[in-house]
Amino acid sequence: MLANLLTTTSLSFLPYLFLGLFALVEGPTAALLGGAAASGGLLHLLPVYISVVMGNLIADVGWYSVGRFNNIDTLSKFLQRVKISSQRIAQLEQDIHKNAPKLLFFAKLTVGFPIPILIATGMSRVRGYRWIIYLILGELIKSAGLVGVGFLYSNTIKKTSSGVQEILWAITAIFAISGFIWFKRRKNKSGI
Repeated sequence: MLANLLTTTSLSFLPYLFLGLFALVEGPTAALLGGAAASGGLLHLLPVYISVVMGNLIADVGWYSVGRFNNIDTLSKFLQRVKISSQRIAQLEQDIHKNAPKLLFFAKLTVGFPIPILIATGMSRVRGYRWIIYLILGELIKSAGLVGVGFLYSNTIKKTSSGVQEILWAITAIFAISGFIWFKRRKNKSGI
């Protein structure tokens, strides 16, 4: 497989580039589609995995930057309007500093939590060296699972669809024969 990758043209890398860009926007779906495409022989599995991981990690750095370049004081003013005290905000910021690596690792294994936690980590000004390894590890595990599910599920669908297709053809044949017999009997009864 490595020899195939090394002897390919630059156009053959475009699907992986597009998959990585799609992972920037919708990571889990990109991973499942990439796994399905690899299962069908359209793409190679390893570059699909690398594209999905890289796209997701770039998106994660972007979400961290959204928090990092925003001011926590603006958020504090808004939260005080909804009756959340500045002491509670300070405590939350301290907890994020203390637990950022664990929070980000476990958030990567879920759906919906990574973005707010990355933004909160950025707003709390937690240095990247403290959490980046945990984020990468969580992403490697999550992407491997999703690409694997896409790969295996696609294979199962192919096997199942051929069996279902045979059953549907048999049912169609039974209905066609039954309809023909019913029509013949009806024609004979009415004398047409």
